[in-house]
Amino acid sequence: MPTGVTVVTSGTGEAVHGMTVSSFTTLSLAPPLVSFSVRTGARIRGPIEATGAFVVNLLAAEQEQLARWFADPDRPTGAAGFRDGVRTSEAPGGGLLLSGAVGYFACRLDRIVEAGDHVIVIGAVERCRTLRPAAVPALVFADGGFHAVGPRLPG
Repeated sequence: MPTGVTVVTSGTGEAVHGMTVSSFTTLSLAPPLVSFSVRTGARIRGPIEATGAFVVNLLAAEQEQLARWFADPDRPTGAAGFRDGVRTSEAPGGGLLLSGAVGYFACRLDRIVEAGDHVIVIGAVERCRTLRPAAVPALVFADGGFHAVGPRLPG
């Protein structure tokens, strides 16, 4: 099953953290809610709980290396994890917007639900925006690898 590839960011200053997440989904339209799941001990949980906010960056197809970087559990923690070449801007409330992303959802933490060895993070969408033209392909993960998905075909 193909899934979109996102990088979730949270925290501020030196305590900022980012993590590749492919379990992102919209949950509700009224109120607007989104969710994703991560291992119970995932490092992103601390900054999300500390700030009460997070940003879901929807990656473009050319950002595969960025997805791989933020999926690496051995990368540096905190602000050092945003290596050279990762251009960002701060999102109000906590978290970073990644330059080149297709779009983003800036969320306030609604709740964290324990589910086996994972947690489901639910966020109330405060802002969302498309940052690139619709013709820019999005990054998806399917059949054990990354792929590009372009705009919907006419008809």
